[in-house]
Amino acid sequence: MADANTKAKTASKSTRTRKSAAASEALAQALATAPVQYIPVNRLVKSPLNVRTIPYPADSVASLADSINAVGLLQNLVAHDMPDGFHGVAAGGRRLAALNLLTERGIYTGEKTVPVKVVPEELALAASMIENGERRDMHPAEQIVGFRTLAAKGKTPAQIGDMFGYSSRHVQRCLKLTNLAPSLLDALAKDELTLEQCQALVLEDDQARQVQIRDSLKQQYGNMPFPAALIKSRIVEKEIPASSPLFRFVGAEAYQAAGHALRTDLFSMDDEGYADRAVVESLALARLEEEAKRIQQGEGWAWSEFRLDKVSNWGPDTRTYELTYLIPDYTPEEETEMAELAAAIDVAETHDDEYALQQRIEDIEAQAFLRLLTPELVSTHGVVVSLDEGEFYVQRGVLRVADVKAKAEGSQDNVTSIRSDASAKQEKADAFPATVVQALSSERTLAVQAALALQPKVAVALLAWTFSQQVFNGIRQGINPLKASLTCPHWSLTRNAPSGEGGKAWLALCARRDDYLTRFPADWKDSFTWLLAWPDEDISALLGFCVAWGIDGVQERLYGRTDRSPLDGLEAALDFDLRDWWQPTAAGYFSKISRPQICASLADAGCTGPARDAEKMKKGDAAELAQAQIAATRWVPDWMCRPQPEATATEQADHTDHTETDHAA
Repeated sequence: MADANTKAKTASKSTRTRKSAAASEALAQALATAPVQYIPVNRLVKSPLNVRTIPYPADSVASLADSINAVGLLQNLVAHDMPDGFHGVAAGGRRLAALNLLTERGIYTGEKTVPVKVVPEELALAASMIENGERRDMHPAEQIVGFRTLAAKGKTPAQIGDMFGYSSRHVQRCLKLTNLAPSLLDALAKDELTLEQCQALVLEDDQARQVQIRDSLKQQYGNMPFPAALIKSRIVEKEIPASSPLFRFVGAEAYQAAGHALRTDLFSMDDEGYADRAVVESLALARLEEEAKRIQQGEGWAWSEFRLDKVSNWGPDTRTYELTYLIPDYTPEEETEMAELAAAIDVAETHDDEYALQQRIEDIEAQAFLRLLTPELVSTHGVVVSLDEGEFYVQRGVLRVADVKAKAEGSQDNVTSIRSDASAKQEKADAFPATVVQALSSERTLAVQAALALQPKVAVALLAWTFSQQVFNGIRQGINPLKASLTCPHWSLTRNAPSGEGGKAWLALCARRDDYLTRFPADWKDSFTWLLAWPDEDISALLGFCVAWGIDGVQERLYGRTDRSPLDGLEAALDFDLRDWWQPTAAGYFSKISRPQICASLADAGCTGPARDAEKMKKGDAAELAQAQIAATRWVPDWMCRPQPEATATEQADHTDHTETDHAA
């Protein structure tokens, strides 16, 4: 009788690289020495070690049952002992299903005996995987489950790979996929997800977010397949690839020296990975700032700026800068030498020779360019240092539009741009990562909205003032947080704010919105006339709530500087205190800033002792300490608060000094 587990393979997998002689010989020896036993069908069950977890197609089982009924069972089953006298079939599950079908049809009885070879339990899983692997490629979901079972028994990826003829890399990738959420693993088994999609999903360690991303894309695409690259982009939307010019400019060493590590996975090549975009941008800006200052001091420019993108001669940059195109005037001797050098490059035999000749041309160009930098030019113009394809890009002789206007009007007082003065004071928020500023200003906006919704008089006054500017002045002037068209995207606010949709401010806004909806008539969208029956104070309250809904105070980082918050004046009118709506936590704030900034926050809150303790801690522990200590205070980051009158600020400083409790390390 043929033995299914010792047949020669008909085809080899492309991923198969080697096979352990020891594992194969152990199984072969066990099968060779095990006698064929004839066991009743009703004493056979599918083994939990059988890797074939996906149900067999009904037509396949029925066809095999017909074949067995016609010519008998040509291949023995492979099983192992189980409790209560049963035998678990590890190899031959489809044959067992066909035998059970014959029993159900009444063709066989439960006492019908069939040939079985019994092997030790420790070899049963190997027998199942080898047989199924030889018959046809196992489904990836079955490989994942099988490899996971062996790994749980202490087998290494190399041992598992040797046992079944797979590379250890292939086994490692399958084991990585065991971190898939159970529902996603089921979807893979049902072919509702592809292997490539699952490989992208396990980039995210949080199983709940894995499911969220998949469900979101499924809702967006319906029954249409969505690319694995789109999954990856959702997961790493706040990251950049290590292959990007920006990361290459910063360098892996500088990134790691800053306390960060590249995020890689088993499906990435050696030179791939992802880095935190905000951290990389911050490190890049630090290099750019250093270079800008060096050039300014070395060449004597009136001012210097640094940014990620070079100044453009079109678009928004034209409202801020004027580019000066400096055309060098070469001497006859320089022109002659440059022509000779260019001709020599054409016949250069080595790259080194070509590089040396090109460097000499660039030296001549630099000398001619420096002659254009007259004292008058450098005293009124500046230099901007940015990036271009991962390299320094220097733009000299840049003029600020605001400076031109100020000179024409004869007074610097008329310069309205906050960046027009080279010595303008930077926003406090500039010291923090742009992503943190965006997230916390979103949180602050939600809190101001919730507070404004409780004071309709202030909201209506803001609305009247906004419309008055357009009616009586023709344009809007000054800093105004109200978007009268009510285009404030709450989806982005709740996505960016650390508290998300569970924050106190957002829940208060939603509760008030739901209360209004219960008071609206069923046809409220058709006409406004139903509002005419409302009391004036109720209409004012509704209008105030709608105004609050349109507030947008999110701060953005542009050219290395943070916009001034438009919420300051509104908060003063509301007598607003952010601490009533939000408090900083380790996850929502302290873990996103540097350890020195955590220590400074503790000291600013009056917790000087814990601040000293935090200096000796790891960042994560310092963040938890800050959360615990500051929870008992009314402290919030000063860059998230409106500027206070000097007297008030002094009083608060005095109060902090007197109420501070020191803490010994």
